[in-house]
Amino acid sequence: MVPRRKKPSQTTHPYAIARLKRAQAELAGTASLPRTLNSQVLAVECIMGQFLEIWLPPSETQEAPLAWLGEIQQRERDIDALPLAMSALALGWAGHVDNEPELANKGIQLYNAAIRQLRNDMSTYSPLQSLVVTTVFVAFELCQFGSKGNPGWLTHMKGIAAFLQELGPEKVSVDPYLKIYSFCRVVFIMQGLHRRSSVCAGSHMWKYGPFRNHTKNAYHQFYDLSSEACELLGRADDLGQLDDAETTQSARVLRDMLDLISRLKTWMRDSNIVGFSGPFRFPDNDLVAHHRLDRATARGYPTKLPSDSRWTSDALYGERMMYNYWTLRLDLYMTIFDNPVLSSLLETSDDVRTLLIAELETKGSEERSPAALIFEECRKLANDIAVYGTSGVCHSISQSFGSLVTVYTLETALRWYERHNTGVSQMEADLERHCRAILAGIKIEESKDPCAFEVSVLPDEVLRRRWC
Repeated sequence: MVPRRKKPSQTTHPYAIARLKRAQAELAGTASLPRTLNSQVLAVECIMGQFLEIWLPPSETQEAPLAWLGEIQQRERDIDALPLAMSALALGWAGHVDNEPELANKGIQLYNAAIRQLRNDMSTYSPLQSLVVTTVFVAFELCQFGSKGNPGWLTHMKGIAAFLQELGPEKVSVDPYLKIYSFCRVVFIMQGLHRRSSVCAGSHMWKYGPFRNHTKNAYHQFYDLSSEACELLGRADDLGQLDDAETTQSARVLRDMLDLISRLKTWMRDSNIVGFSGPFRFPDNDLVAHHRLDRATARGYPTKLPSDSRWTSDALYGERMMYNYWTLRLDLYMTIFDNPVLSSLLETSDDVRTLLIAELETKGSEERSPAALIFEECRKLANDIAVYGTSGVCHSISQSFGSLVTVYTLETALRWYERHNTGVSQMEADLERHCRAILAGIKIEESKDPCAFEVSVLPDEVLRRRWC
Protein backbone atom coordinates (compact mmCIF):
# COMPACT_ATOMS: atom_id res chain seq x y z
CA MET A 1 0.00 0.00 0.00
CA VAL A 2 1.43 3.36 -1.04
CA PRO A 3 1.41 5.89 1.83
CA ARG A 4 -0.91 8.82 1.14
CA ARG A 5 0.71 12.18 0.56
CA LYS A 6 -0.15 14.79 3.13
CA LYS A 7 -2.34 17.57 1.78
CA PRO A 8 -1.07 21.13 2.17
CA SER A 9 -2.60 23.08 5.01
CA GLN A 10 -5.27 25.59 4.00
CA THR A 11 -4.67 27.89 6.95
CA THR A 12 -2.83 31.18 6.75
CA HIS A 13 0.13 29.67 8.56
CA PRO A 14 0.80 26.02 7.62
CA TYR A 15 1.06 23.61 10.50
CA ALA A 16 4.76 23.29 9.80
CA ILE A 17 5.31 26.98 10.49
CA ALA A 18 3.28 26.73 13.68
CA ARG A 19 5.41 23.78 14.69
CA LEU A 20 8.54 25.83 14.12
CA LYS A 21 7.14 28.64 16.24
CA ARG A 22 6.36 26.27 19.08
CA ALA A 23 9.82 24.73 18.86
CA GLN A 24 11.42 28.15 18.95
CA ALA A 25 9.25 29.06 21.92
CA GLU A 26 10.43 25.99 23.79
CA LEU A 27 14.07 26.74 23.01
CA ALA A 28 13.77 30.38 23.98
CA GLY A 29 11.65 29.66 27.03
CA THR A 30 9.08 32.25 25.92
CA ALA A 31 6.03 30.15 25.14
CA SER A 32 3.73 32.57 26.99
CA LEU A 33 5.12 35.68 25.28
CA PRO A 34 3.84 35.78 21.68
CA ARG A 35 5.57 39.08 20.91
CA THR A 36 8.95 37.69 21.92
CA LEU A 37 8.13 34.48 20.09
CA ASN A 38 7.47 36.33 16.86
CA SER A 39 10.83 38.07 17.11
CA GLN A 40 12.51 34.71 17.63
CA VAL A 41 10.87 33.28 14.52
CA LEU A 42 11.72 36.42 12.54
CA ALA A 43 15.36 36.11 13.62
CA VAL A 44 15.46 32.50 12.45
CA GLU A 45 13.91 33.49 9.12
CA CYS A 46 16.53 36.21 8.65
CA ILE A 47 19.33 33.74 9.40
CA MET A 48 17.70 31.29 6.99
CA GLY A 49 17.68 33.89 4.23
CA GLN A 50 21.37 34.65 4.71
CA PHE A 51 22.17 30.95 4.83
CA LEU A 52 20.32 30.14 1.60
CA GLU A 53 22.13 32.92 -0.26
CA ILE A 54 25.38 30.98 0.12
CA TRP A 55 24.03 28.10 -1.92
CA LEU A 56 23.07 30.12 -4.98
CA PRO A 57 25.35 29.21 -7.91
CA PRO A 58 27.69 32.16 -8.57
CA SER A 59 27.54 31.52 -12.32
CA GLU A 60 25.77 29.31 -14.85
CA THR A 61 28.92 27.25 -15.36
CA GLN A 62 29.08 26.13 -11.73
CA GLU A 63 27.23 23.46 -9.84
CA ALA A 64 25.81 24.42 -6.45
CA PRO A 65 25.19 21.04 -4.76
CA LEU A 66 22.83 22.44 -2.09
CA ALA A 67 20.97 25.06 -4.15
CA TRP A 68 17.84 22.92 -3.82
CA LEU A 69 17.50 23.96 -0.17
CA GLY A 70 15.94 27.26 -1.23
CA GLU A 71 13.60 25.54 -3.68
CA ILE A 72 12.19 22.96 -1.29
CA GLN A 73 11.62 25.57 1.39
CA GLN A 74 8.96 27.13 -0.84
CA ARG A 75 7.68 23.94 -2.48
CA GLU A 76 7.27 21.45 0.37
CA ARG A 77 5.33 23.49 2.90
CA ASP A 78 3.24 20.51 3.99
CA ILE A 79 6.17 18.52 5.42
CA ASP A 80 6.08 19.40 9.11
CA ALA A 81 9.63 18.21 9.84
CA LEU A 82 11.15 20.31 7.04
CA PRO A 83 11.16 23.80 8.65
CA LEU A 84 12.64 22.26 11.78
CA ALA A 85 15.42 20.59 9.78
CA MET A 86 16.08 23.70 7.70
CA SER A 87 16.20 25.90 10.81
CA ALA A 88 18.59 23.46 12.47
CA LEU A 89 20.93 23.76 9.49
CA ALA A 90 20.72 27.56 9.41
CA LEU A 91 21.22 27.99 13.16
CA GLY A 92 24.11 25.54 13.19
CA TRP A 93 25.73 27.54 10.39
CA ALA A 94 25.19 30.88 12.13
CA GLY A 95 26.41 29.52 15.45
CA HIS A 96 29.71 28.35 14.00
CA VAL A 97 30.57 31.08 11.50
CA ASP A 98 29.64 33.82 14.01
CA ASN A 99 31.11 31.98 17.02
CA GLU A 100 27.77 31.85 18.85
CA PRO A 101 27.68 28.48 20.64
CA GLU A 102 24.14 29.08 21.90
CA LEU A 103 22.84 29.28 18.33
CA ALA A 104 24.71 26.12 17.36
CA ASN A 105 23.23 24.30 20.36
CA LYS A 106 19.73 25.45 19.40
CA GLY A 107 20.39 24.08 15.94
CA ILE A 108 21.16 20.67 17.43
CA GLN A 109 17.97 20.81 19.52
CA LEU A 110 15.91 21.66 16.44
CA TYR A 111 17.57 18.79 14.57
CA ASN A 112 16.46 16.44 17.35
CA ALA A 113 12.93 17.87 17.11
CA ALA A 114 12.92 17.40 13.33
CA ILE A 115 13.92 13.74 13.67
CA ARG A 116 11.14 13.12 16.20
CA GLN A 117 8.65 14.87 13.92
CA LEU A 118 9.66 12.77 10.91
CA ARG A 119 9.35 9.57 12.93
CA ASN A 120 5.82 10.56 13.96
CA ASP A 121 4.70 11.53 10.46
CA MET A 122 6.58 9.11 8.20
CA SER A 123 3.60 6.81 7.67
CA THR A 124 1.71 9.73 6.11
CA TYR A 125 4.55 10.90 3.85
CA SER A 126 5.37 9.76 0.35
CA PRO A 127 8.90 8.39 -0.23
CA LEU A 128 9.66 11.64 -2.08
CA GLN A 129 8.76 13.74 0.96
CA SER A 130 10.80 11.50 3.25
CA LEU A 131 13.73 11.75 0.83
CA VAL A 132 13.62 15.57 0.99
CA VAL A 133 13.79 15.79 4.78
CA THR A 134 16.34 13.00 5.19
CA THR A 135 18.68 14.68 2.70
CA VAL A 136 18.55 17.86 4.80
CA PHE A 137 19.51 15.64 7.75
CA VAL A 138 22.55 14.39 5.82
CA ALA A 139 23.63 17.96 5.06
CA PHE A 140 23.28 18.87 8.75
CA GLU A 141 25.23 15.81 9.91
CA LEU A 142 28.12 16.44 7.51
CA CYS A 143 28.31 20.15 8.37
CA GLN A 144 27.78 19.87 12.12
CA PHE A 145 29.39 16.55 13.08
CA GLY A 146 31.61 15.74 10.09
CA SER A 147 32.19 12.55 8.13
CA LYS A 148 34.57 10.75 10.50
CA GLY A 149 33.47 11.10 14.10
CA ASN A 150 29.74 10.49 13.85
CA PRO A 151 27.82 7.73 12.02
CA GLY A 152 24.57 9.67 11.72
CA TRP A 153 25.03 10.65 8.09
CA LEU A 154 25.67 7.00 7.17
CA THR A 155 22.43 6.00 8.88
CA HIS A 156 20.51 8.62 6.93
CA MET A 157 22.15 7.55 3.65
CA LYS A 158 20.84 4.01 4.23
CA GLY A 159 17.37 5.53 4.49
CA ILE A 160 17.92 7.55 1.32
CA ALA A 161 19.00 4.39 -0.52
CA ALA A 162 15.74 2.72 0.58
CA PHE A 163 13.65 5.71 -0.55
CA LEU A 164 15.41 5.83 -3.94
CA GLN A 165 14.90 2.10 -4.51
CA GLU A 166 11.19 2.59 -3.88
CA LEU A 167 10.96 5.67 -6.10
CA GLY A 168 13.05 4.65 -9.10
CA PRO A 169 15.00 7.05 -11.35
CA GLU A 170 11.94 8.58 -13.04
CA LYS A 171 10.53 10.07 -9.83
CA VAL A 172 13.72 12.08 -9.22
CA SER A 173 14.26 13.23 -12.82
CA VAL A 174 12.76 16.72 -12.36
CA ASP A 175 13.90 19.59 -10.17
CA PRO A 176 14.24 20.11 -7.30
CA TYR A 177 14.35 16.33 -6.79
CA LEU A 178 17.02 15.84 -9.45
CA LYS A 179 19.21 18.33 -7.59
CA ILE A 180 18.54 16.47 -4.35
CA TYR A 181 19.49 13.18 -5.99
CA SER A 182 22.63 14.78 -7.46
CA PHE A 183 23.73 15.80 -3.96
CA CYS A 184 23.04 12.30 -2.60
CA ARG A 185 24.83 10.74 -5.57
CA VAL A 186 28.07 12.52 -4.72
CA VAL A 187 27.82 11.35 -1.09
CA PHE A 188 27.26 7.76 -2.26
CA ILE A 189 30.23 7.97 -4.64
CA MET A 190 32.58 9.51 -2.07
CA GLN A 191 31.72 6.71 0.34
CA GLY A 192 32.26 4.21 -2.49
CA LEU A 193 35.74 5.62 -3.10
CA HIS A 194 36.45 5.37 0.63
CA ARG A 195 35.21 1.76 0.78
CA ARG A 196 36.71 0.95 -2.65
CA SER A 197 33.57 -0.76 -3.86
CA SER A 198 30.82 -0.18 -6.40
CA VAL A 199 27.77 1.92 -5.56
CA CYS A 200 24.24 1.77 -6.93
CA ALA A 201 24.60 5.41 -7.99
CA GLY A 202 27.17 4.13 -10.50
CA SER A 203 24.81 1.60 -12.11
CA HIS A 204 23.54 2.37 -15.61
CA MET A 205 20.00 2.90 -14.31
CA TRP A 206 21.00 5.51 -11.73
CA LYS A 207 23.85 6.99 -13.73
CA TYR A 208 21.68 7.96 -16.69
CA GLY A 209 18.01 7.50 -15.72
CA PRO A 210 17.46 10.63 -13.61
CA PHE A 211 19.39 12.77 -16.13
CA ARG A 212 17.70 11.47 -19.29
CA ASN A 213 16.22 14.90 -20.12
CA HIS A 214 19.22 16.91 -18.96
CA THR A 215 22.66 17.60 -20.40
CA LYS A 216 25.34 16.84 -17.85
CA ASN A 217 27.89 19.54 -17.11
CA ALA A 218 31.56 18.95 -16.27
CA TYR A 219 30.72 18.47 -12.58
CA HIS A 220 28.30 15.61 -13.25
CA GLN A 221 30.62 14.10 -15.85
CA PHE A 222 33.44 13.99 -13.29
CA TYR A 223 31.29 12.06 -10.82
CA ASP A 224 30.23 9.68 -13.59
CA LEU A 225 33.91 8.84 -13.98
CA SER A 226 34.34 8.70 -10.19
CA SER A 227 31.53 6.16 -9.90
CA GLU A 228 33.41 3.92 -12.36
CA ALA A 229 36.51 4.27 -10.20
CA CYS A 230 34.61 2.91 -7.18
CA GLU A 231 33.98 -0.36 -8.99
CA LEU A 232 37.46 -0.58 -10.53
CA LEU A 233 39.21 -0.08 -7.20
CA GLY A 234 37.18 -2.94 -5.76
CA ARG A 235 37.91 -5.20 -8.75
CA ALA A 236 41.63 -4.49 -8.41
CA ASP A 237 41.60 -5.28 -4.69
CA ASP A 238 39.84 -8.60 -5.37
CA LEU A 239 42.56 -9.90 -7.70
CA GLY A 240 44.44 -12.87 -6.27
CA GLN A 241 47.94 -14.07 -7.04
CA LEU A 242 48.67 -14.03 -10.74
CA ASP A 243 48.16 -17.37 -12.52
CA ASP A 244 47.12 -18.45 -15.99
CA ALA A 245 43.43 -18.68 -15.11
CA GLU A 246 43.31 -15.09 -13.89
CA THR A 247 45.59 -13.42 -16.41
CA THR A 248 42.75 -12.43 -18.75
CA GLN A 249 40.65 -10.99 -15.93
CA SER A 250 43.60 -9.11 -14.46
CA ALA A 251 44.57 -7.71 -17.85
CA ARG A 252 41.01 -6.49 -18.33
CA VAL A 253 41.07 -4.69 -14.98
CA LEU A 254 44.39 -3.05 -15.82
CA ARG A 255 43.20 -1.91 -19.24
CA ASP A 256 39.96 -0.58 -17.76
CA MET A 257 41.90 1.42 -15.18
CA LEU A 258 44.24 2.91 -17.78
CA ASP A 259 41.24 3.68 -19.98
CA LEU A 260 39.52 5.48 -17.10
CA ILE A 261 42.67 7.47 -16.36
CA SER A 262 42.78 8.47 -20.02
CA ARG A 263 39.13 9.56 -19.99
CA LEU A 264 39.78 11.59 -16.85
CA LYS A 265 42.53 13.38 -18.72
CA THR A 266 40.15 14.05 -21.61
CA TRP A 267 37.56 15.35 -19.15
CA MET A 268 40.08 17.81 -17.71
CA ARG A 269 41.05 19.00 -21.17
CA ASP A 270 37.43 19.51 -22.27
CA SER A 271 35.93 20.88 -19.05
CA ASN A 272 37.23 24.45 -19.34
CA ILE A 273 38.50 24.39 -15.78
CA VAL A 274 40.10 27.72 -14.87
CA GLY A 275 43.89 27.40 -15.04
CA PHE A 276 45.90 26.64 -11.95
CA SER A 277 46.96 29.77 -10.08
CA GLY A 278 48.85 28.59 -7.02
CA PRO A 279 47.94 28.05 -3.38
CA PHE A 280 44.81 29.63 -2.00
CA ARG A 281 45.36 32.81 -0.01
CA PHE A 282 43.06 34.19 2.62
CA PRO A 283 41.90 37.82 2.28
CA ASP A 284 44.66 39.01 4.61
CA ASN A 285 47.19 37.63 2.08
CA ASP A 286 48.57 35.14 4.60
CA LEU A 287 49.54 31.99 2.73
CA VAL A 288 47.84 28.95 4.19
CA ALA A 289 50.62 27.01 5.88
CA HIS A 290 50.98 24.55 8.75
CA HIS A 291 47.26 23.67 8.68
CA ARG A 292 45.86 27.11 9.41
CA LEU A 293 42.17 26.25 9.09
CA ASP A 294 39.08 28.39 9.23
CA ARG A 295 37.36 25.04 9.83
CA ALA A 296 38.14 25.56 13.52
CA THR A 297 35.33 28.12 13.60
CA ALA A 298 33.14 27.27 10.61
CA ARG A 299 33.42 23.50 11.17
CA GLY A 300 31.99 21.89 8.06
CA TYR A 301 29.62 24.74 7.27
CA PRO A 302 30.10 26.92 4.18
CA THR A 303 31.21 30.53 4.14
CA LYS A 304 31.09 33.13 1.39
CA LEU A 305 33.98 34.23 -0.76
CA PRO A 306 34.96 37.63 0.72
CA SER A 307 34.20 40.58 -1.53
CA ASP A 308 37.78 41.83 -1.27
CA SER A 309 39.31 38.48 -2.24
CA ARG A 310 41.55 38.41 -5.28
CA TRP A 311 39.98 35.11 -6.19
CA THR A 312 36.89 34.76 -8.34
CA SER A 313 34.25 32.14 -7.68
CA ASP A 314 35.02 30.53 -11.06
CA ALA A 315 38.71 30.24 -10.19
CA LEU A 316 37.97 28.74 -6.77
CA TYR A 317 35.46 26.31 -8.29
CA GLY A 318 38.02 25.28 -10.91
CA GLU A 319 40.72 24.77 -8.31
CA ARG A 320 38.50 22.46 -6.30
CA MET A 321 37.63 20.37 -9.34
CA MET A 322 41.32 20.14 -10.18
CA TYR A 323 42.17 18.88 -6.69
CA ASN A 324 39.46 16.21 -7.04
CA TYR A 325 40.95 15.24 -10.40
CA TRP A 326 44.45 14.93 -8.93
CA THR A 327 43.15 12.78 -6.07
CA LEU A 328 41.27 10.34 -8.26
CA ARG A 329 44.22 9.94 -10.63
CA LEU A 330 46.53 9.32 -7.66
CA ASP A 331 44.18 6.68 -6.24
CA LEU A 332 44.02 4.83 -9.56
CA TYR A 333 47.74 5.00 -10.33
CA MET A 334 48.68 4.06 -6.77
CA THR A 335 46.39 1.03 -6.95
CA ILE A 336 48.16 -0.17 -10.09
CA PHE A 337 51.60 0.46 -8.59
CA ASP A 338 50.89 -1.25 -5.25
CA ASN A 339 48.98 -4.23 -6.65
CA PRO A 340 51.48 -7.05 -7.40
CA VAL A 341 49.23 -8.60 -10.04
CA LEU A 342 48.68 -5.36 -11.96
CA SER A 343 52.26 -4.14 -11.63
CA SER A 344 53.56 -7.50 -12.90
CA LEU A 345 51.28 -7.33 -15.93
CA LEU A 346 52.41 -3.79 -16.59
CA GLU A 347 56.03 -4.92 -16.83
CA THR A 348 55.34 -7.87 -19.13
CA SER A 349 52.74 -6.51 -21.54
CA ASP A 350 54.07 -4.36 -24.38
CA ASP A 351 50.56 -3.24 -25.33
CA VAL A 352 49.78 -2.00 -21.83
CA ARG A 353 53.16 -0.31 -21.58
CA THR A 354 52.38 1.56 -24.81
CA LEU A 355 49.05 2.72 -23.36
CA LEU A 356 50.78 3.97 -20.21
CA ILE A 357 53.49 5.87 -22.09
CA ALA A 358 50.88 7.54 -24.31
CA GLU A 359 48.88 8.58 -21.27
CA LEU A 360 51.77 10.05 -19.26
CA GLU A 361 53.49 11.86 -22.13
CA THR A 362 56.73 11.84 -20.12
CA LYS A 363 59.98 12.78 -21.85
CA GLY A 364 62.34 9.85 -22.21
CA SER A 365 59.64 7.44 -21.03
CA GLU A 366 60.64 4.75 -23.56
CA GLU A 367 63.87 4.09 -21.65
CA ARG A 368 62.21 3.84 -18.22
CA SER A 369 60.26 1.00 -16.66
CA PRO A 370 56.47 1.32 -16.24
CA ALA A 371 56.93 1.12 -12.45
CA ALA A 372 59.34 4.06 -12.51
CA LEU A 373 56.95 6.10 -14.64
CA ILE A 374 53.98 5.47 -12.35
CA PHE A 375 56.08 6.13 -9.24
CA GLU A 376 57.09 9.51 -10.61
CA GLU A 377 53.49 10.40 -11.50
CA CYS A 378 52.16 9.35 -8.08
CA ARG A 379 54.89 11.27 -6.33
CA LYS A 380 54.07 14.40 -8.32
CA LEU A 381 50.32 14.09 -7.69
CA ALA A 382 50.78 13.52 -3.94
CA ASN A 383 53.12 16.49 -3.66
CA ASP A 384 50.75 18.71 -5.64
CA ILE A 385 47.92 17.76 -3.30
CA ALA A 386 50.07 18.43 -0.23
CA VAL A 387 51.44 21.76 -1.49
CA TYR A 388 48.41 23.20 -3.25
CA GLY A 389 45.41 21.00 -2.65
CA THR A 390 45.49 21.12 1.13
CA SER A 391 45.14 24.90 1.14
CA GLY A 392 42.23 24.75 -1.28
CA VAL A 393 40.20 21.85 0.03
CA CYS A 394 40.43 22.72 3.72
CA HIS A 395 38.94 26.19 3.76
CA SER A 396 35.19 26.46 4.18
CA ILE A 397 34.32 28.84 1.34
CA SER A 398 31.44 27.38 -0.67
CA GLN A 399 32.00 23.83 0.61
CA SER A 400 28.96 21.58 0.31
CA PHE A 401 29.85 18.22 1.85
CA GLY A 402 31.49 19.08 5.16
CA SER A 403 34.82 17.26 5.39
CA LEU A 404 33.78 14.32 3.21
CA VAL A 405 35.74 15.28 0.07
CA THR A 406 38.61 16.84 2.03
CA VAL A 407 39.20 13.70 4.09
CA TYR A 408 39.33 11.52 0.97
CA THR A 409 41.88 13.87 -0.59
CA LEU A 410 44.10 13.95 2.50
CA GLU A 411 43.88 10.22 3.19
CA THR A 412 44.76 9.37 -0.41
CA ALA A 413 47.89 11.54 -0.33
CA LEU A 414 48.85 10.15 3.09
CA ARG A 415 48.43 6.58 1.87
CA TRP A 416 51.06 7.28 -0.77
CA TYR A 417 53.47 8.88 1.70
CA GLU A 418 53.03 6.10 4.26
CA ARG A 419 53.67 3.31 1.76
CA HIS A 420 56.56 4.95 -0.08
CA ASN A 421 58.46 7.02 2.48
CA THR A 422 61.80 5.22 2.16
CA GLY A 423 64.53 7.56 1.03
CA VAL A 424 62.21 10.54 0.60
CA SER A 425 63.49 14.10 0.68
CA GLN A 426 63.07 16.41 3.65
CA MET A 427 60.47 18.33 1.68
CA GLU A 428 58.32 15.23 1.20
CA ALA A 429 58.66 14.32 4.87
CA ASP A 430 57.45 17.83 5.71
CA LEU A 431 54.55 17.50 3.28
CA GLU A 432 53.47 14.24 4.89
CA ARG A 433 53.49 15.88 8.32
CA HIS A 434 51.56 18.81 6.86
CA CYS A 435 48.79 16.54 5.52
CA ARG A 436 48.70 14.54 8.74
CA ALA A 437 48.40 17.69 10.86
CA ILE A 438 45.49 18.97 8.76
CA LEU A 439 43.65 15.66 8.96
CA ALA A 440 44.23 15.50 12.72
CA GLY A 441 42.91 19.04 13.08
CA ILE A 442 39.72 18.15 11.23
CA LYS A 443 39.16 15.04 13.34
CA ILE A 444 39.73 16.97 16.57
CA GLU A 445 37.17 19.59 15.58
CA GLU A 446 34.63 16.97 14.55
CA SER A 447 35.01 15.04 17.80
CA LYS A 448 34.28 17.99 20.09
CA ASP A 449 30.49 17.66 20.26
CA PRO A 450 29.29 14.27 19.00
CA CYS A 451 25.58 13.74 18.47
CA ALA A 452 24.05 12.64 21.76
CA PHE A 453 20.80 11.09 20.50
CA GLU A 454 19.56 8.40 18.12
CA VAL A 455 19.03 9.74 14.60
CA SER A 456 17.55 6.78 12.70
CA VAL A 457 14.00 7.20 11.43
CA LEU A 458 13.53 3.81 9.72
CA PRO A 459 13.12 0.31 11.21
CA ASP A 460 16.23 -1.74 11.86
CA GLU A 461 15.34 -4.28 9.16
CA VAL A 462 15.48 -1.50 6.55
CA LEU A 463 18.74 -0.08 7.87
CA ARG A 464 20.35 -3.54 7.82
CA ARG A 465 19.92 -3.83 4.05
CA ARG A 466 22.98 -3.52 1.87
CA TRP A 467 23.13 0.09 0.80
CA CYS A 468 25.13 1.98 -1.77
